[in-house]
Amino acid sequence: MATPLSTSHARPKIGLVTCVFLTAAITIGNGIYTSLGLQLLTISHGFTILALWGIGGLCALCGALSYAELASRLPHSGGEYYYLSNIYHPSLGTMAGVITLFAGFVAPIALACMAFGKYLHGCFPSCNPLVASLILITFVTIAHLFNLSFSALFQDLITGFKFLLIALFLYLGFRYASISPHTLLPTASAWQELFQPSSGVALLFCFYAYSGWNSTTYIADDVAASQRTVGWSLVIGTLIVTLTYLLLNVVFLLAASLEELRGVIDVATVAATHLVGTTGGKMMALLIAGGLVAGVSGMTWIGPRMTQVMGQNLSALFWLSHTSSNNIPWRATLLQYGLVIIVLLSSSFKMLLVATQIPVLVCSLLGVLGIIVLRRREKVNLKVKSKITRLLSFPNSTEPSSCKDEGDPLLFPCPWYPLPPILFATISVAALFYTIISDFQEALWGIFIIVLGLTLHPIFKIKFRR
Repeated sequence: MATPLSTSHARPKIGLVTCVFLTAAITIGNGIYTSLGLQLLTISHGFTILALWGIGGLCALCGALSYAELASRLPHSGGEYYYLSNIYHPSLGTMAGVITLFAGFVAPIALACMAFGKYLHGCFPSCNPLVASLILITFVTIAHLFNLSFSALFQDLITGFKFLLIALFLYLGFRYASISPHTLLPTASAWQELFQPSSGVALLFCFYAYSGWNSTTYIADDVAASQRTVGWSLVIGTLIVTLTYLLLNVVFLLAASLEELRGVIDVATVAATHLVGTTGGKMMALLIAGGLVAGVSGMTWIGPRMTQVMGQNLSALFWLSHTSSNNIPWRATLLQYGLVIIVLLSSSFKMLLVATQIPVLVCSLLGVLGIIVLRRREKVNLKVKSKITRLLSFPNSTEPSSCKDEGDPLLFPCPWYPLPPILFATISVAALFYTIISDFQEALWGIFIIVLGLTLHPIFKIKFRR
């Protein structure tokens, strides 16, 4: 079983505002600025695009509501690694930890850095995108090697800048957009397109863009009143992100034609150029590049916390559990930094995105379904305790109550249960199925990552002499 981080001495904690900022900063990364062009390679209607982003937001909200309860029942750092280890089996936890490290943090950080370099190159053609990406990850990694308070302050400041940027972009978009909003209205062909396999692949890009909705579960031990705060930060952050994504996509689709956006990675630059001219477009691209720093920073901050928890429980990774005097997991941070550098030097954008999202989605699916498993296990335990009580106690003795008191102020029960986990599972399975039949080669890489994670558990459990 996974164990929580040590709490032998008092440690600084972060509050709800920083947690919401962290969730929003990580989620609103390069996905919203890069996915639309790739989606339009298989989608031809603006309404279909908006519907898919709405479905993605609904799915993310269902996941956030489900994880809010998990965070209250299992209030410790580690995210899916900790949840799956305790709910199912440590081998599934190890699989989730490996997947989360590579597909949940290393790959998204590399993708965000790639997008940063591309946007910066659009403003300054002499700027090498790869060099810019390498400088960004180096700077952000150093910024998170000081202490928790500095990390929180740094994250709050750059996230505030990100939201100012988004507000400015939305203002310009709704004021100067030249394409009629009627092009976004539903038509018979748009509804038909929504249920085609191609929409399943396009939905996977939405899942990638929403994939940070579970961010604060990885640093629960650093959160004040984590049983309540983590859950609220997931829900509030996801609602903010969903609204932001829908508004941004409306602006993109109203600023430029579908033909101009199709296949383009830096769609925001194209949209901004139409809204405020070539010079204004370059300035907006520069601001967007700056906004991506918040997402890179957030993932760089929380990723090593999950790896640190793995080091505390897996013998072969014990060296990753070491922290500095300021409780910074510097070894895990440097490991993540090195892996990001390797990915930046070797990977392509689309293949990396599709291949990594399949295993991440599988882990999230198992985590969300964990609520159903825990509740059923709790119900079975209650029945067993009731029978034992009737057998061993006097006839008038009271029966035991539930393992978890629903009146506990620290508990965050999933609203409308079991609808959120069931809806999340249905949408996720459909997206996985469509992706496998449409992008089989990339899907094989995703399946390989899952199998690799499972096979590494017995190796990581080998006892080493320390």
